[in-house]
Amino acid sequence: MTKNKFLTCIRLTFLIGMLLGLLSLTGCWSADEINDLATIDVIGIDENDAGKVEVTAIITRPQTLFPDTAVEGKGQNKILAETTTGDSILEALGKISGSVPERIYFGHTSLIVFGEQAARESMLASLDFLKREDDFRPNIQLLVTRGAAKQIVKTIPQFNISLGLELNDLLTSNRYAATGMVKDVSQFMEALSSEAADPYTGVLHSAKEHGIDADNQEQTTHKQSKGNRQNQRQNVPKAISLEGAAAFKGGQLKGILNEQETRGLMAMEGDLQNQVFVLNCGKNQGNATVTVTNSNSKLSPSIADNTPKMAIDIQIEGDIGQLTCFDVNINSQQMERFNQQLEDLVRRDVFNVLDKVKNRWQTDIFGFGQAFYRKHPGDWKQMAPQWRNGLLKKMGIDVTVSTNISRYGEMKDPAKPDK
Repeated sequence: MTKNKFLTCIRLTFLIGMLLGLLSLTGCWSADEINDLATIDVIGIDENDAGKVEVTAIITRPQTLFPDTAVEGKGQNKILAETTTGDSILEALGKISGSVPERIYFGHTSLIVFGEQAARESMLASLDFLKREDDFRPNIQLLVTRGAAKQIVKTIPQFNISLGLELNDLLTSNRYAATGMVKDVSQFMEALSSEAADPYTGVLHSAKEHGIDADNQEQTTHKQSKGNRQNQRQNVPKAISLEGAAAFKGGQLKGILNEQETRGLMAMEGDLQNQVFVLNCGKNQGNATVTVTNSNSKLSPSIADNTPKMAIDIQIEGDIGQLTCFDVNINSQQMERFNQQLEDLVRRDVFNVLDKVKNRWQTDIFGFGQAFYRKHPGDWKQMAPQWRNGLLKKMGIDVTVSTNISRYGEMKDPAKPDK
């Protein structure tokens, strides 16, 4: 056998040995068994009057998320809500871990809700933990609620196996409400760490606060487990809704925008979709309800006499979903009137949110600073130190809104009664 053939045989033998060795190592040797995990679905973070962090963890048992692979225990509740207090989130979670026999696992955490006081006082410290813990996924949705988060996160899901999955479905499949204001942890942190932008995210409320009366008849009349009856206690919402946006500055909550102000923010972001506007029919009684189907926006920064200016061009498309003005004919003149009304409403919402956020709070959740940084990087270096200390407030704004209501469903003119 020649020397080359001998070396080739040695190499093949070595490779085969390595492959056999690798095959023998296959398997989840470092993984945890499903039934050994206490999966955290939703986390609520509050701060009490003593400055302590209050953490509420909604723990789902394995048979809830993985019914095909988990061993279901008899007499166990599927969801467990635990609240504890500590000097930090990690200390509070450590106390929860000490009361749960399985290992706390964050890999399926879908949602983190901050109470208003925690969002104002301890947001940065909380985000530090979220970024350091390697179990957390970067696309966890981050939301704020007025009052205490511990009540909101204990809401019993009505359409899904867990509250986190139910809220994720709300964000992705909502047909008649805008949800673009909700940011995940990565998006929020990116804006937070930017010199040229400030973060914002969505706000959760009890549905009852917005005139929605939710009552699950089956759940309240049939037999319930002790855990479910406890969750039905006073102050725990029967259903929750998403409305408004929370604006931040320097890692602290500055305030919460109402529905109309949030519409103005979304219009400037070019992310105003599924939002409903009600227009009047002029002299005729009744109204036209329009749903926004698409929107775009463009920011054009400029500098004149050392003063920053911003031109905002907003384009919106919409459909007529309902007409209750029976004597109106949908012709070009009427459509022009509807478009003018919609433009006026959007412009009103835009100037309302600008007045509150840009002028009063002096925080840049609109990305104006980023627009200047991209187009005028040299000038931005000079502007940045004073941007949130007076310069943003002084910036001139020019807003142009154009709308196109192009569709009206399966019929053009309104339904009319037989005479």
